[in-house]
Amino acid sequence: MPQYFVSPPDLADGRCTVRGEDFHHLVRVRRAVEGDEIELRLQDGTLLSGRIASIGKDALIAEIIDKKAPFAVSLKLTLYAALLKGKKFDLVVQKAAELGLARVVPVATERTVPEVGEKESRRLERWNRIAAEAAKQCMRADLPEVGRVLAFGEALGEGHGARIIAHPGGGMSVRGIRREAGAVNEAALLVGPEGGFSEREIEAAAADGWRTMSFGSTQLRAETAAIVLPAILIYEWSLTE
Repeated sequence: MPQYFVSPPDLADGRCTVRGEDFHHLVRVRRAVEGDEIELRLQDGTLLSGRIASIGKDALIAEIIDKKAPFAVSLKLTLYAALLKGKKFDLVVQKAAELGLARVVPVATERTVPEVGEKESRRLERWNRIAAEAAKQCMRADLPEVGRVLAFGEALGEGHGARIIAHPGGGMSVRGIRREAGAVNEAALLVGPEGGFSEREIEAAAADGWRTMSFGSTQLRAETAAIVLPAILIYEWSLTE
């Protein structure tokens, strides 16, 4: 059973009240009954185990029976990913949440095909919903955020920590970037669209202090790169914990 995110106001006297969509999912979809155990996650990452004591018309009450502190995260990683065609960006958001990324930020680049325009608010709502559902399923300690669409130049100025732009044409290895980053535990990764970044974008990133990272001898599809490269970075950072 997946976990459900709750906030301090939901807790009182050793019990937690679950309402809204999570209540509906538990009772109508999961067919939870009194006596079932459920996992509840607080905003600070604390994991609570609860046993359903009662189920009402629009809320259930669970008694807290266990409490665990959150796991430490080896790398606070923000993915700046170029917008992709169709539902490919939905997949990127879902897998980013499963991997434990802190944020996903869609980026409009020179070679970006999709135009969000007036649909941005609806798409952001959908992407954040996808991220939240993935976070519940994979039992991560927090809810990832999908930020508003940024222009490429805005993304360059927003990144913090080890700032990395993925480019198959050359650059440092992942391990080399990890060594150069030292004790930094925050990173920003820029991944391009179908066709990659333009040379002008690569040059602008380098001039702004972003490290260019190579990713092997083969060309990756944009959605593949946006999933695989963050996973490799998180793994490299975890080796030095």
